[in-house]
Amino acid sequence: MPFYYYLTLFACGVTSIMLAVVLSGISIRQDEMFKKYSTARWCLCVAFVVFGLANLLQVGMESDGKEEALTGAMMVCIGSICAMMFTMVALVFIRPSVVTLRNVMIQLAFILLVSAFLLVARFMFPLHLFYIIYYVYICVYVMLLAAYTYVYVKNYQVFRKQMMDFYEEDELLYRLRWIQWTFWSALMVGVMALLLVIDSHYVNLLLTCLFTAYFLFITISFINYQQYSQLISRAVNTPESVEPTQIPATKADFEVLTAKIDEWVRQKKFAETDKSVEEIAKQLDTDSSTLREYFTNHMGEDFRSWRIRTRIEEAKRLLDENPSIKIIDVIRLTGFNDRPYFYRVFTKVTGMTVVEYRQKKQGNPS
Repeated sequence: MPFYYYLTLFACGVTSIMLAVVLSGISIRQDEMFKKYSTARWCLCVAFVVFGLANLLQVGMESDGKEEALTGAMMVCIGSICAMMFTMVALVFIRPSVVTLRNVMIQLAFILLVSAFLLVARFMFPLHLFYIIYYVYICVYVMLLAAYTYVYVKNYQVFRKQMMDFYEEDELLYRLRWIQWTFWSALMVGVMALLLVIDSHYVNLLLTCLFTAYFLFITISFINYQQYSQLISRAVNTPESVEPTQIPATKADFEVLTAKIDEWVRQKKFAETDKSVEEIAKQLDTDSSTLREYFTNHMGEDFRSWRIRTRIEEAKRLLDENPSIKIIDVIRLTGFNDRPYFYRVFTKVTGMTVVEYRQKKQGNPS
């Protein structure tokens, strides 16, 4: 094999191990909320080290033309371990309560046991029999990917509902879209690992590079998670409360609430970010149920849609009164946190882009 082949394997192996070292050195707060996050860190470290050592082992193998089968078996075994580890990490990001160390260890033990049998079969059985076992393992691997996909999708739906119910805002989910990318990109790499049945050193090299690039991405995502952990924890760890039976709000109650909302808007409270619907309701001297009822029955739209529209109206006002204002300032003053999200909802609400809106106001449409 060409020298660059072994050099690439060696570089990917060392990079993977170095990423494990970086993760192990991350400072994590020692409190209950971060206990599962710390567990996820060690899951990633194990996956990175196993992958790195496997690559270094491949560098030391003799290329006698008979090791393609062993290389493919090793990579699929590693893919199985990584699929489990990355799914657990993605679940820790969105629903840490469903991940337990016992569950992780049971899954890991099962995968290691089956993987060990596959690798031993390479040396204990004739090659044609090994390939039968190998293809059966491939089928099990596909089922494993399908099972983890089902588990993730099911739990993400619960997570999404918790976030939407707690914040009545979808921008935070938009800012957290990288969490979904963490899982779906892992699934994509895992599916591409099936190309190893081709028994090609060059396919193995391509997948090794893809895995290593993904490891870098998930390391960045893991570090990035800490800045959002408090916001996520508030939503997913808040128990569902049963609202007491209340007397339906009267027209007079809605009139009082209307006056308070008008004052709330006048003070630009709608521009405050990452506030739960319960916190907003307290600012208005009411509760979240009454607030939702007010917007649904009295305003004819939900609170989330109304707040977005109010923020966009404020953005239009800022653009009208100060045509030279920077977009980043408009975003900050209207309570948005993400530029692409602001552009998207501005276009949705106004029917035109920010650039088109400015050109229209300047009387110079393109």
